[in-house]
Amino acid sequence: MDKYDVGIVGLGWPGERHAEGVQGSDLGRLYAACDLNEERRAKFAAKYFPERVFGSYDEMLGDPELDAVIVSLPNALHFSGTLKALQAGKHVLCEKPPTLNAEQMRQLHAEAEKRGLIYFFGRQMRFSGAVQAARRAVAERRLGEIYFAKTMWVRARGTPGGIGGWFTDRSRAGGGALIDLGVHAIDAAWYLMGNPKPKTVSAQTYQKFPQLVKAAVFDVEDSACGMIRFENGASVLFEVSWAANLTDDIPMGKWGTPELFSTTLFGPKGSIRIVDTLQLHPSVRIPPLSLFEDKDGKLVDSELPFQPVVHEFVSQMQNFLRAIHGEEAAVNSSVQAVLLMEMLDGIYESSLSGREVSLS
Repeated sequence: MDKYDVGIVGLGWPGERHAEGVQGSDLGRLYAACDLNEERRAKFAAKYFPERVFGSYDEMLGDPELDAVIVSLPNALHFSGTLKALQAGKHVLCEKPPTLNAEQMRQLHAEAEKRGLIYFFGRQMRFSGAVQAARRAVAERRLGEIYFAKTMWVRARGTPGGIGGWFTDRSRAGGGALIDLGVHAIDAAWYLMGNPKPKTVSAQTYQKFPQLVKAAVFDVEDSACGMIRFENGASVLFEVSWAANLTDDIPMGKWGTPELFSTTLFGPKGSIRIVDTLQLHPSVRIPPLSLFEDKDGKLVDSELPFQPVVHEFVSQMQNFLRAIHGEEAAVNSSVQAVLLMEMLDGIYESSLSGREVSLS
């Protein structure tokens, strides 16, 4: 069949990775690119050669040849950018976080359902070789029933800025370390646990390192921690931080300060740990995937081989486009995006109120 014509709005680093995803996929053609910034448009066009380049998002959406849109804008524009695309009859892949809150995501889910369109949120790590191998091991019940997980993405000194300092501005980012790193950490555990329905949240956010921020506005958290309980009885403990005075068990990150993105699942028959080694300094040697199993009462390290994925954005794009074609279910669906945003909302509410929050 003919390839789907895909357009990208927002041509920064994520937009470039999605362009590579489209060009490496078997069903997509990089048809259009859009950005308000003329310099970014020119640079992108020279590197990826889209058929059409736009300075107006509305004009790009009005192109009848366009089948799908990748929304790769700053957080505050995810909702409006996605809604416009859906209303124009385009399938959408939106970068994380899906929206700024759960209510916005519920509206997008309803809009996509009403129009028979695919909505897909960006979480390329779900498609990594290590995560897929771990997912298979869980499905094969090598761990037994998953009853607990712990997940973290912590940095010693890694508060981002973004264009104009939007990462630390709540009105533009929706939050701080939680909505930036927490989406990845919580989703990694949640996805491997089988996406159980969340029940309650007890959490706390903090802002303790204002001296490290040079942006004019810093009204978001630089760290968060807490626990999410699920309706199946399992729970996950999470910790995220842009900045912390870390101990020596956190390895050196690729930017020269300690950093770790790690998720561990626990079952009565074994446990699995995944470490995102792409975030580590090249000198650090930590297995990206470890399996520990109970064999005749003894805990042993077991081999869990996997095939590394060369480009996770390609695998993600293939699933998105195949979902449009009806060949596969969307791995990163709008239903899951709603639940993910409900968990993030619950974390912020729990921190503000100082109590456990029910999500049921």
